[in-house]
Amino acid sequence: MHRMKTRLFAASLVAFAVLLGLAVYYESTVYLYAASALPILIVIWLPDIERHQYIRPKHRKRVSLRVHSGGVNGKVTISFDPGFVRWRKAGKLYFHLDSLKWEEAPETNMKPGKAADAGLPVLSYDLSAHPSKPGWIGIDLKQLAERTAGLSVTTDEVTRLTIRLGDLEEMAVRQMANAVPVTSGSKQMQA
Repeated sequence: MHRMKTRLFAASLVAFAVLLGLAVYYESTVYLYAASALPILIVIWLPDIERHQYIRPKHRKRVSLRVHSGGVNGKVTISFDPGFVRWRKAGKLYFHLDSLKWEEAPETNMKPGKAADAGLPVLSYDLSAHPSKPGWIGIDLKQLAERTAGLSVTTDEVTRLTIRLGDLEEMAVRQMANAVPVTSGSKQMQA
């Protein structure tokens, strides 16, 4: 769908330029009127530009979100295929708290026949709650990319993000506190 929409957008831009050129060349108002109607189609076929990236259930083959409980040292690991995260285009990478899978077994970083994946730690100030969608937590990709500037690993090589479970729990509690309306026992003053 996205590819077709992009092709229609490109075709409508070409048609607009051709009609505008014909209007000037033939000094015709008919071509000018036809060209002026095309921006409506151009806006309809404009490709969608997402500012943020979401990990949804349809991405299960490319992404796994696992909670490795270990008391104080518990952590959440987000593993993904290379190229899945749009580091340069997306502002934040959002995931839903309900999509986390709990594991009691220790984390294994090595897959059989595969070298260790490059990972980045996600700090508490990299996390933020979605402003309008409860249960969605965002990771600031720009801040993570800036931190890799001094490392030997580039963002294109990163295939794993690790979050301290305590930081994630704190963010979830803050999000729940903001979602629940606070009622006071005091009466409102009447005018």
